[in-house]
Amino acid sequence: MWYNDLYRRHLLDMHIEDWNDDFLSQFSPKDYVCNLKKANINYAMIYLQSHAGLCYFPTKSGTVHRLFEKKPDLIKKTIELCRENGIRVIGYYSLVYNTREHDKHPDWRLKGSDGLSNRERAGELEKSALAFTSAKAGRYGHVCPSNMDYRRFTFEQIDEMLDYFDIDALFFDMPFWPHTCYCDSCQKLFAERYGQDKSMPKEPVSELIEFKAYAMGNFIKAVTDHVKSRRPDMPVEHNFASSVAGDTFNGCAEEVLAQCDYVGGDLYGDLYNHAFACKFYKNATENPPFEQMFSRCKPALRMHTLTKTYDEMKTAMASTMAHHGATLVIDAIDPIGTMDSRVYDQVGKIFEFQMGYEPYFTGDMVEETGLYYGLRSRLPGKGVTSLTACAQAGRALSRAHIPFGVTGCFHDLTLYRIIAAPMLSSLESKDNARITAYVENGGILYLSGCGNSELVKALTGNRFIENSIERNLYVAPKPGFESIFSGFTAKYPIPFEESAPIVEPGANTQVIATLTFPYTKPDDIRFAAIHSDPPGVPTDIPAVTVNSYGKGKVIWSALPFENMPYEEHRQAFLNLLHFFGKPDYFFSSDAPVNVDITAFRNENSVTVNLVVMDEEAITRPALPFTVKVRCKAKQVLLLPEKTPVDFKIEGGYTVFTTRKTDIFDMYAILV
Repeated sequence: MWYNDLYRRHLLDMHIEDWNDDFLSQFSPKDYVCNLKKANINYAMIYLQSHAGLCYFPTKSGTVHRLFEKKPDLIKKTIELCRENGIRVIGYYSLVYNTREHDKHPDWRLKGSDGLSNRERAGELEKSALAFTSAKAGRYGHVCPSNMDYRRFTFEQIDEMLDYFDIDALFFDMPFWPHTCYCDSCQKLFAERYGQDKSMPKEPVSELIEFKAYAMGNFIKAVTDHVKSRRPDMPVEHNFASSVAGDTFNGCAEEVLAQCDYVGGDLYGDLYNHAFACKFYKNATENPPFEQMFSRCKPALRMHTLTKTYDEMKTAMASTMAHHGATLVIDAIDPIGTMDSRVYDQVGKIFEFQMGYEPYFTGDMVEETGLYYGLRSRLPGKGVTSLTACAQAGRALSRAHIPFGVTGCFHDLTLYRIIAAPMLSSLESKDNARITAYVENGGILYLSGCGNSELVKALTGNRFIENSIERNLYVAPKPGFESIFSGFTAKYPIPFEESAPIVEPGANTQVIATLTFPYTKPDDIRFAAIHSDPPGVPTDIPAVTVNSYGKGKVIWSALPFENMPYEEHRQAFLNLLHFFGKPDYFFSSDAPVNVDITAFRNENSVTVNLVVMDEEAITRPALPFTVKVRCKAKQVLLLPEKTPVDFKIEGGYTVFTTRKTDIFDMYAILV
């Protein structure tokens, strides 16, 4: 595809109103392109319309921003100037978020169970909503994707954009539900799908979650199909950020993924969440590279004039580089239409640094351990979800320098020696057969929680009874297994602050740890220790079990060791993954825990990427350390200069010592 080697991307956020004549009045296509060239951008996302619902082109179906009534071809000239300078262009369009059409069409509105939209309530939001901050929610008008008139309007807008602009691709933002909609269109669609006697529930039950994913996916497919009917060759991208941000209730899942020619999204977590998303996007995308968006503002666009430091920006971009992804830098335009050129000086230096490495963004990433991420297992109101547990598990694996990737219903499970599937819900049961087959054919599977009790019972025989009312619980190792649990014992068990599933063990289940309860129940005014709930009531209730299944093995934990932020829990999690023996991983290292390592195999080489995961404004370089890779090198080179590096061969492994690593380095091992 023409976009496969476009790794330096940009978006200028232009959700600007038009009540003030100064707004966007100073926007200059020449200055815009000058800044992009300074930043070494080769793929630009340009607004054709915004969340406000204002169009930046002559439209008969919608509302033109007042500036573009006076200068109708301003964006068209901008796109033409980009093309003249070798910059490809993807057009931006906002779905669902459209304040003008919300205000013009009361019957199009996304309505709560009280019949009102968020904008009508002037700021009240459901707790599960993704939509920005509740104090400002009234700024956003949401229209319903189930409404056929809104759908026809969207098609008209797409036709107008494709007729007017010469663009290379289209990007559609906001393919998720900001909250549950109870408008007539949604009620009708729900009844058609589940029966005329069924009304939409008010709580996030599984039926409602499934419906929202179905309805959003149906709309997004219709949008993609319409674009392809006009331009079969045109790539379409839908913002897939909501598959990692927020919860399952937002409806952004595999149905949206299926409509993306390539995957990307704007995310605002820490560096380890960033790296987790890179691994997820890399395996989810149909066509490479995936696109990782990040805001130049710190921590996000709401801090309009606060820019990430050079090191902060370079570290985020380096993490994307280490996964061979495309970085899209999001800048925010000044309301009057100007841009801070200093941002582009900084971005340009980082992208100039990246350009030397781009020829080496090839090969297959080494992923020997897989994290099964359940897209539908991010249930609202749950403290621990598949997302939170997978992200924390990724942190543990990264700190231990274990080669891993992110898998799920969208990816091949047979690629992995070991799979950890944390905190899956029953909504993931449609993939139970594939997971079961993976184990049956010799895979090793770690499961936590009992949300998918059907899968747990099938693989272990453990039968779910109920969830404990206690949340201050302990896992007590059985004699002989203390070392697995970081040295904790039956007398001094490892603590958790989560409710646990109570299960009856299967006939062939080996229980290696049990639950211990505190002395008193949560509603008991009595206590043993005034500041805490120490362990006091040992039980035989299984906390961790192991089983054989077919040719494979299963480790099940009632409580999510992988989700805990403490080193003791992380180490116990890793020990459980290696309960049946630690594999000889493709690479290992004595690097500091904050160095993230990835490796890619090519026909005649292996590239090793190192990223110092430092959250500080000024990064502290990592002192030299050793890297061991399972291959026999003819030469080791420090890229991109191709500086030879000393190495030795030890038992089929190439061993070399790095230089001091300042944010990012890449080494090539020629074999």
